[in-house]
Amino acid sequence: MPDRSTLLLILCLAPAITAGTAAASLLAQVVPVKMSVTARPGELTTQEVEIANQGDDPVVVRVTWSDWRLDEDGTLSLVPAGSTPNSLHGLVEFEPAEFSIGARTSRHVRVTLHMPADGPATRWGVMLSEVKPAALGGPAMGSRASAQLGTTFYLSRIPAQIVNAEVIGMGFKALGDSVAVSVQVRNAGERHYYLGGRVALRDTTGQAVAAGVLPNGVVLPGHTRTFQWICAASLLPGRYLATATLDTGAPELTVVEGHFEWPYLRARTLAVEQR
Repeated sequence: MPDRSTLLLILCLAPAITAGTAAASLLAQVVPVKMSVTARPGELTTQEVEIANQGDDPVVVRVTWSDWRLDEDGTLSLVPAGSTPNSLHGLVEFEPAEFSIGARTSRHVRVTLHMPADGPATRWGVMLSEVKPAALGGPAMGSRASAQLGTTFYLSRIPAQIVNAEVIGMGFKALGDSVAVSVQVRNAGERHYYLGGRVALRDTTGQAVAAGVLPNGVVLPGHTRTFQWICAASLLPGRYLATATLDTGAPELTVVEGHFEWPYLRARTLAVEQR
């Protein structure tokens, strides 16, 4: 399941096609969709983002910058540049900002980032590339056809290997005949990290009854995220042990365990250990 915070915003707002109307194809891609840059205080770094036109017609591209916020369940919202405490506004430049791309070709945007010596140790934002057909096909189409592509940037002066992840809760919830297992994680450090993992359920005999993958997602510095896996397997009444194995990029995995009773879902104690 893709993380909603990666901002691969290929929002193809295609117009309705009526009989006898020819519509130009609009197929575009941005590479990469996210980029983490580590830099020393005062250092300038330069990266390149590729915008590829995979369609049969030329397109025009307009590049802008935006901040974004992320809530605990991973829902992302774009906000104006400079409106968040960890904004890259004023610390990033990109060129060209407007250009055209021929059919089946690509162009690169050069992004320069400045890592300040003070303020938040990690900052983030998104480069938005709006792609439109170069030739509009008439009043019924054309102007409404666009694709918005996003590349998320993280800039930090904290080394990538320094991860400070804390598991602060584990919960269980009935969703009809299914069980939702959630793990709440806090980033107590100054650098972002990406979390992924698996959940396994065992009965009182130790027999494995179900397993699945937690969605991957970013945990921002000072923020809390809740990751959820839904077990759709039919469970017999009884007591179960849920084990979540989390990978935060740290040298060791984090293992979280909790008990619940089905169908009553009375949560038991939470145990956390490192492996």
